[in-house]
Amino acid sequence: MRLSLDDIKTAEPGNWPSLPERMFGPPINRGTEMPDHPEVRAAVDWFKSAMEPGEWEQRRKDAFFRFYQSLLGVSHDESKGRYFDTKDSFAWYLFLAEAFIDHPWNFEPMFGSRVVPVFASLGRNLPLIANLDNIGERISRIVGPEKGQPNGPIFELLVAAAYRRHGAKVSFRPEQRGIARSWDLDVKFPRKRYAVECKRMETGEYNERERTRMRALWREACSLVTSEGWSVFCDVDFRIPLEDVPDDYFLRKALEWHTSRLPSLLWTDSISHGVIGELDLEPIRSVFQAGDEVLSAGTRIQELLTGRYVRYANIIQVGHFQHGMSPRFVSDCRQAVVLRWKSSSEKAISGKARDVFRKLVEAHAQLPDDMDSIVHIGLEALEDETVERARFRKIMENTEGFDTKGKPLRFVYTHYFMPESPPNDSWAFDETAQWRRLTGRQRRPLLHPHLVLPEGMEVLPGPFWSV
Repeated sequence: MRLSLDDIKTAEPGNWPSLPERMFGPPINRGTEMPDHPEVRAAVDWFKSAMEPGEWEQRRKDAFFRFYQSLLGVSHDESKGRYFDTKDSFAWYLFLAEAFIDHPWNFEPMFGSRVVPVFASLGRNLPLIANLDNIGERISRIVGPEKGQPNGPIFELLVAAAYRRHGAKVSFRPEQRGIARSWDLDVKFPRKRYAVECKRMETGEYNERERTRMRALWREACSLVTSEGWSVFCDVDFRIPLEDVPDDYFLRKALEWHTSRLPSLLWTDSISHGVIGELDLEPIRSVFQAGDEVLSAGTRIQELLTGRYVRYANIIQVGHFQHGMSPRFVSDCRQAVVLRWKSSSEKAISGKARDVFRKLVEAHAQLPDDMDSIVHIGLEALEDETVERARFRKIMENTEGFDTKGKPLRFVYTHYFMPESPPNDSWAFDETAQWRRLTGRQRRPLLHPHLVLPEGMEVLPGPFWSV
């Protein structure tokens, strides 16, 4: 059956309409543009096998309608603007990984860049980890009780695979409800044994507060220029915390620009420096005139509207677009309003540059008193160079002087993940591993500590922002 956009917009959870038979692929003719990816497929099939019969089909359908309704403006959680239900984040991950291999017309590259490389790593290492002691319980938790927060247990799988690649025997410690939490992995080398604890940091509250505040600051000015039919680009870098910015700040800048009758207005004041002015629609219209369509939410459309691609840019984009053959694509643009913003005050940099100290304290409490131990902490480094330099400095300072309180905590590894969705590629992924010896003199057990990138890739020295 054919599904209209109105069918999608008005569909109700628990009573979704039927979908066309081939909505979830696979492609009839893959060709060079839609190749198979066996490593990703191996991980996808592995997770599916842990579900009950028919369970994935229903969860996939839920993910599909939530995604497409969000694209069509149906708000499920206006405060966060998510494409997915955070109560089942793992279904969204699995949906994206499956879409990448079997139904790429449903693949969302900005979030998919965070998922596909991880699934590829798991699939590549599956022969090493599939039969580890107690791994079945971990997989059941990922697809079941911990489906809302799967990053932690997935990180454990990546760490376990790294030790297996180094020749260790690895077992997952079983969860014991009602008993104080212990470490995650028992790792045994021929002459050494370690208790290994894994911690995965999530997006910070400060980042979420900034995004919420920026939407509120921009709303009135955006409504004005949109109602007037203007196409506008505003690029601003704030010197003070966003909570201290006057509520009408953008509105005053928009009115000042309009009154000036200039193509654009540049300013520098105690609050920010920036520019607001006419947005040139010619680059994106030339793409449409050539018969191409563009993803409605992605770095390619940002590049066409703003003139250049900025890695990890903060963007708020609205406009009058005509949908293409899919609601994910646009084939014409009559108006676009784009805000690109940075928050560069010292307070903002410090708030976003969260270090690993709190996670290290939590991990330390779970480690044994009488066994050598190692802590692994993973995080996504998605801020600009200024923030990441500050984060790196904090981590080095706080791990260097960390008090192990007599516990034989030997090493701390910090893993930085940098997924990216470039304008002309499905995804890119950088990874940096930083280690610190806390006690002892023995050789570190992971000489090649990267968790996601394949072995054999060239490794460049130094912090990731210097590469």
